[in-house]
Amino acid sequence: MEKVLIIKKEGGGLKAKVRKKVTRGYAPDDYVKVLNPNDFNDLALLFEDLEVIIGAPVERAFRKWKEKKERFPFF
Repeated sequence: MEKVLIIKKEGGGLKAKVRKKVTRGYAPDDYVKVLNPNDFNDLALLFEDLEVIIGAPVERAFRKWKEKKERFPFF
């Protein structure tokens, strides 16, 4: 069972949902979180939840993002 992360802009914040990937029909949400993208605590909780709930490799993704950020102008 493959799960997908859906993030929508809602009002002044973001709404993150995790649900089962389906081609047709309805899939109930496994996880829903409304967060403020400017609050680092909300982002940290989202990453922790993704790691626990669906086993997302958050630390590896963060390391890769840091590496790209350090060498940004010289791809």
